[in-house]
Amino acid sequence: MIRFGWLVFALGFALSNSDDSTKASDLSHISKPTKGQDLKPTVLAVFLARNKAHALPFFLGYFERLDYPKDRIFIWIHTDHNEDETARLLEEWRDGVASLYQRIDFISSSDVVYDALGVSDWTTERFEHLLRLRERALVAARERHVDYVLYVDMDNIIINPRTLSEMIAQKRPVVAPMIDPPVRSAHSNFWCGVDETGYYRRTDEYFPTLYRERKGCFEVPMVHSTYLIDMKSPGSEKLTFIPDEDYGLAFDDLLVFAYQVRKAGMEMFVLNTEVFMRMPWISSEYSSLEEEKEKMVTFFINELSADGPVIRSEHVPHAKPAKTNFGFDKIYVINLPRREGRRLRMMSVLDDLGIEYEFAEAVDGRNLTNKDLEDFGIQMLDGYSDPINDRPLTMGEIGCFLSHFKIWTDVLSNGFQEVLILEDDLHFEPHFRQNLEKLLNDNQLEELGWDLIYLGRKRLEDVYEPAVEGIETLVYPGYSYWTLAYMLSKQGAKKLVQAQPLRKMMAVDEYLCLMFDQHPRDDWKNKFARRDLRAFSANPLLISPTHYTYDHSYFSDTEASVVIEDNGVKDEASVVIKEKEVKDEL
Repeated sequence: MIRFGWLVFALGFALSNSDDSTKASDLSHISKPTKGQDLKPTVLAVFLARNKAHALPFFLGYFERLDYPKDRIFIWIHTDHNEDETARLLEEWRDGVASLYQRIDFISSSDVVYDALGVSDWTTERFEHLLRLRERALVAARERHVDYVLYVDMDNIIINPRTLSEMIAQKRPVVAPMIDPPVRSAHSNFWCGVDETGYYRRTDEYFPTLYRERKGCFEVPMVHSTYLIDMKSPGSEKLTFIPDEDYGLAFDDLLVFAYQVRKAGMEMFVLNTEVFMRMPWISSEYSSLEEEKEKMVTFFINELSADGPVIRSEHVPHAKPAKTNFGFDKIYVINLPRREGRRLRMMSVLDDLGIEYEFAEAVDGRNLTNKDLEDFGIQMLDGYSDPINDRPLTMGEIGCFLSHFKIWTDVLSNGFQEVLILEDDLHFEPHFRQNLEKLLNDNQLEELGWDLIYLGRKRLEDVYEPAVEGIETLVYPGYSYWTLAYMLSKQGAKKLVQAQPLRKMMAVDEYLCLMFDQHPRDDWKNKFARRDLRAFSANPLLISPTHYTYDHSYFSDTEASVVIEDNGVKDEASVVIKEKEVKDEL
């Protein structure tokens, strides 16, 4: 049942739309094209912002990079209900770029027209307000006789400069650039099917489209968040965001828009020929503004850096945190020289987090030979076989072990007391700096006499891990995989090196567990007389991998390499990474 009067809603829109001119600040710059110049279509870009101060430097910085002529772009901005500096930052941005764009309308309001429990809580009143604003922007587009209207959510980041040009080139009534979701999410801005209530229905086409196993511009029953409307397309003159009395679905802005597009006789399409945009995780409706800010900034730093250095608008004030090494003698970042993309990404991320570091050149298993193994004095642990794949070590795994071993010996040769070791394929969790500083500043940490503390790992057994008495953020770890992030003391490095692991080689994460006596294979443990590494783990973890083994874009330099056969001859590894079907698409 619809929970409000459509006539009252429509009348309220008409009245509230009549006084925008008293609130708008209109700075215009009308460019005069050269005679005979081939003009691009005009576009009105719609920015609706509420409590987005943390997102504005990123969103606007990438928007400025669009390869579309700025003098053909009108911008319509409305902001209200802010608890942060959104309005001020948008106004500063407008002042900085006004001469570049055809026209910028800026409307800022402090009126309170709806209540919400959190920044992502959507009430009926808030949906009504959003639809009114979108309708006002549509009216503005008609008044300016633009060719297209671009609606874009301000936490959707346009990373591809060609995005707008490619959407226009499709010549579709309504087209959305497919937004790539964050890692381990299947939520995008389109649906391939809807049920009788108008909501999402699973189809066979969704994942092939999301993963670009099929590429193109496909008709779909739903697009949202970011989309382009062709104002010259047949039926566009009938399009409205205000539902009429015939509307019988749930009151949701997504459903209302899809209904109105169909009613106007138009179609919706999703374009996935390239990577166009990225979007963060969906927020809880009860998230506080501070929680939303931290999560979003962490997303921007982690995810956007995958496409190169993170871009911020120079017209929006922003400050980076002061540099710190957290009191470590050194922070190592292990990186293969041929993995330039990962190195550039880590440089961007660590710079944004204000972390001092040094790269440690990894040993590349691809270049290792049998002669190298002899020179290093490497011998395989008798009876070792990978517990998951039932195979010998790969050259990549040996290179990984040697990369960590080099750092352990460097710690000892330099007399370092405490270091932090990071691999280059990780994500920092929200509040990383604050949580690590809290752990390091705990007065009882020094009393533990710790050798190693995991900041990121994969638990392999579903068993209880007891908490460390007096330190609520530490546990005693069980059998674990991954060496993507750990703290190491001088005493810990000494124990790891003195055990002479190169003579009994195994995967480095197996070796660590064995050294703190939590490995399930007794026959392997018995090969090492001393297994007293004092290991702990952050709980919750502060770091996660960029990709898990069954993620769609997962690749491992250690696993996807050649293996060591018993006769010492290298052979191609038959390691097949199977794509895991995502259970929950949304």
